[in-house]
Amino acid sequence: MDNIFWTVGEACVMILENYIKKLSKENKIERFDKKISKNLEIAGVLKALEPTPAIFEEVKESEFRVAGNLFCTKEQIADYFGIKTEDIIPTLTKAIENRSPPEATEDAPCQEVIRDSVNLDDIPILVHNEVDGGPYISSGVVVASDPEFGQNLDFHRAMQIGKDRMVTRVVRGRDFHRFLERNGEVDVVYCIGNTPEILIAAATSVETGVDELEIANALRPIRVTKAKTVDLMIPADSEFVLEGRVFLEEKADEGPFIDLTETVDVI
Repeated sequence: MDNIFWTVGEACVMILENYIKKLSKENKIERFDKKISKNLEIAGVLKALEPTPAIFEEVKESEFRVAGNLFCTKEQIADYFGIKTEDIIPTLTKAIENRSPPEATEDAPCQEVIRDSVNLDDIPILVHNEVDGGPYISSGVVVASDPEFGQNLDFHRAMQIGKDRMVTRVVRGRDFHRFLERNGEVDVVYCIGNTPEILIAAATSVETGVDELEIANALRPIRVTKAKTVDLMIPADSEFVLEGRVFLEEKADEGPFIDLTETVDVI
């Protein structure tokens, strides 16, 4: 088997790219070499193949590849962790109760290439449906923080509205909304291309002040690194990280968007 892990002390960190190689070796992923558009085409193929994972080697509008359907079922999540599906919740519960700080590194794969001039058009941000308001980051993990409560991980969809601007849906009552209400503006990092320990931790509802990166580390050891332009610790092995700032009083139209219920969400 290919080397799938970074070594961290006596534990191991899963790397998404090598996990995809593992799926390929086991013939569990569809690979497409023909050029395909990030506008509707990739999302359409992924929907038709669901839940089969797929990787698109040639994206018309970008130099980067796209992978999808990697972790869209409980069976895929269980396979990743090497457990039974009925053990997913007990495993998460144990991780919440036994969370631990991840190892920090200055040698982060997510910072191997740094671009000071931002052009979101370079990234294959998908247009998922013809009714969507624009290209959407839909499963990027958002890292934010508050001076009193510390860091928080969550999911907040973001629609591209310019080469260096996005509009983010902020749900009232969530930690991110509280941070904005308290501070007026919040530094954020959108982390794209993560493995399930990060994804599950970000989707877990815990009390404000709990750092979900510690839950992720308890699920499977991870590495974190200091962001370059904001004071946040982020998953070191994300494929892309977008650093920026969200302003409470700066608003723009967002949506519509076909959400996970497959209905039109109009904001």
